[in-house]
Amino acid sequence: MLKLDLTIGQMLEILETEAVGVPARTLKRKVNLCMDSRESAKGVVFWPIKGARFDAHQFVPQMEKDGALMSVVNQTAIDPNFKMYAPVDDTTKALLKLAKGYQKFFKLKKVAITGSNGKTTTKEMTKAVLSMKYNTHATKGNFNNHIGVPMTLFQLKHSHEAAVVEMGTSGPDEIRPLSLATEPDIAVITNIGASHLERLGDLDGVFNEKINIVAGLKENGTLIVNADDERLCKVKATKHYKVVTFGVRRGVVKPEKLKWTENLCADFYIGRTHFVLNVPGDHNLYDALAAIAVGQALRIPKGDIAKALASFTSTSMRMEIKNANGFKVISDCYNANPSSTKMALQTLGNMRVEGKRIAVLGDMLELGKESGNLHKQIGALVPEMNFDMLLAVGKEAKKYVEGAKSRGMKNVQYFETVPEVISELSEIVAEGDILLVKGSRGMHMEQVVEALLHMVPVFKV
Repeated sequence: MLKLDLTIGQMLEILETEAVGVPARTLKRKVNLCMDSRESAKGVVFWPIKGARFDAHQFVPQMEKDGALMSVVNQTAIDPNFKMYAPVDDTTKALLKLAKGYQKFFKLKKVAITGSNGKTTTKEMTKAVLSMKYNTHATKGNFNNHIGVPMTLFQLKHSHEAAVVEMGTSGPDEIRPLSLATEPDIAVITNIGASHLERLGDLDGVFNEKINIVAGLKENGTLIVNADDERLCKVKATKHYKVVTFGVRRGVVKPEKLKWTENLCADFYIGRTHFVLNVPGDHNLYDALAAIAVGQALRIPKGDIAKALASFTSTSMRMEIKNANGFKVISDCYNANPSSTKMALQTLGNMRVEGKRIAVLGDMLELGKESGNLHKQIGALVPEMNFDMLLAVGKEAKKYVEGAKSRGMKNVQYFETVPEVISELSEIVAEGDILLVKGSRGMHMEQVVEALLHMVPVFKV
């Protein structure tokens, strides 16, 4: 349940609808929004969502009996058993409409972030940077879709001075309504990569979807983009917004005197300010540069930005370096697509290692008709990135094996299931090894990480 600083009457005004069977005194009550019929119904406004396989409208009568003040329902779903409700065309779209109206009550700076890779890390880094000056609210986890974005906006408080809102997509025209609801002052696009190709088609389709983040950008707002990305580098300012670029090779926000620590964390200068990151790899450098660009746009002193980023650590299952029993594990199994997998391989490929470099790769999901080729390309990269061994798991993972062998790699194994690969690892992991574990969320590769952390390695004599 979410407690909104809004009366039911104000909610109805935003939704442009009228209540049926709701007493006038109820309209003065504050909105306690409930979308889960398993929660307590007493005093709530129930908001059923109709999905592809499930329709929560069936719970409206029971929620009324259990004490719900009213429900917001689809016009087409109205049933004679509904006693207190407000009709809308579509409760999912109405949720965004309410979120848009609600966020207008708050005076704060809003930053919207999207991209194929690095959204969540960039969001967390940006929150850390802005928190140096502002009381900052941000998306919890990766609740970044048509339900998650409204939930983020409904959690705004009048004490907040800034908000960072992550926006994701799995198909066409999903970013636009999220941006329109949020009305950001600043929008960030981290990069364009091969993700969700099943519905977006190709990289141009991904770009066309991500660029829709400007749909709700405020007049004279700022769009921040990755100048090293071959599509984003062509984005130009318009009369409605300016463009600020970041990148390692080019961009307004660009690192100077760049070097890498022993753990492959970036050490660099921007102007006279020294930055040292606490998270490894090129991809984390790009995420940090985006956060720096946001911080500068909102007038955070560069010294404070550097402090915030120096103390930033990885979020769960995103390039987390874990010390096991005499060997190291890089856990990057929150999600996977070709560009994020390539960056992870590059990071580990450049690390100093006493033992073996081992890649444990699960399927990259939702890549559409190009899935086989993309898995093969990643497999071919494994030996190029100085790996000694590849363990591939999943239906599409056979293509990893094919790609690695095409580049002459011998030490390659394929497994159908996660338990099988865990069993093999228990026999081969040795002291001094470093392992990259990566795959799409649906592959549950975190089970491999958990097993590795409890393994006893083969010790060198």
